[in-house]
Amino acid sequence: MKKYIQLLVVFILVLTVIGIGRNGPAWASSLLAAGQPSGAAQPPSEITITESGNYSVGGLCEFNAVYTGSGASAKVAVDVLTKDSLEVPFPYEGELYLAGCHLVHYTMGEVTREMSAAYGSWEVCFGDRPDEQLTIYYYLDDPESGSAVWLPLVTTVANGFVCAPANYTGVYAPGGSSLKADAETEKGSVQPPPSTVTITQSGTYAVGGVCSIIIEYNDPKLSNVVKVEDAEISAKVPFPDNEGLLYLPGCHLFHYRAGALVTEVTPDDGSWKICFASIPNKETTIYFYSANDDIGPVTSVWTPLGTTIENGMACTSLAYHTGVYAPAGK
Repeated sequence: MKKYIQLLVVFILVLTVIGIGRNGPAWASSLLAAGQPSGAAQPPSEITITESGNYSVGGLCEFNAVYTGSGASAKVAVDVLTKDSLEVPFPYEGELYLAGCHLVHYTMGEVTREMSAAYGSWEVCFGDRPDEQLTIYYYLDDPESGSAVWLPLVTTVANGFVCAPANYTGVYAPGGSSLKADAETEKGSVQPPPSTVTITQSGTYAVGGVCSIIIEYNDPKLSNVVKVEDAEISAKVPFPDNEGLLYLPGCHLFHYRAGALVTEVTPDDGSWKICFASIPNKETTIYFYSANDDIGPVTSVWTPLGTTIENGMACTSLAYHTGVYAPAGK
């Protein structure tokens, strides 16, 4: 099978599209005013850990630590410098989903390449995905050979997570291949949907295998573009604490009126519903951040939207704003 390394923490579905983004934060207050919760305090994208516990890092990974010896600590951060990780060889079939999480272990204040069981146990977890058999991989910050390479870890699946031991100082990320896509490829049947769609008529559209969008226009001057979003940019956007893990990439929805980009439309203009596959064994909520173009940085935050589950799909009918949408599982 052809090997792929993607700049994504992908949640593969059977549906549509989207983007990247710098924000247009003007509509955030109107969203909250419309009755959407503001979320809790934002979790840092880098944390220092000195005690046993379960820690969510930037909405991308969970780090579980059990310390049984004194003098040990760790730092965990979202690995947004994916260029470095992309240069590390990945000699396996399937796809590597980035950004991952970067873990640095310390004993007595000194960086430690591999932690001893005398100090405790450590585990890193990412969100599981249907239609995929995931394995967590890692590479060392300071390999003895001098050359880093992605290596597989023994990976377990439970309660909507894939987890693996995290005893090493380095970068961790999930990888795998789509079981459904593999079966369809063997049959020579289904072609993947395009990663960008331009929409000028009412209907249901699937792009990039990421999400679906259902549009009903009341104004013929309206149109949309949807794209598979840039997960590296989205990974930097603050995500509410204790709200689970994001499944990236999401969908970047652009609204246009008479060919001009607009930050929002209204229910009088029509209806826009975005759907993602609901996350197994998790409460799925669709989140949004405002992004008017394809250029960073983003200054808005992930905000939850009213979400319904319909035939295994998580959907929101509140896609009236130009920006990035993605599901999260809790």
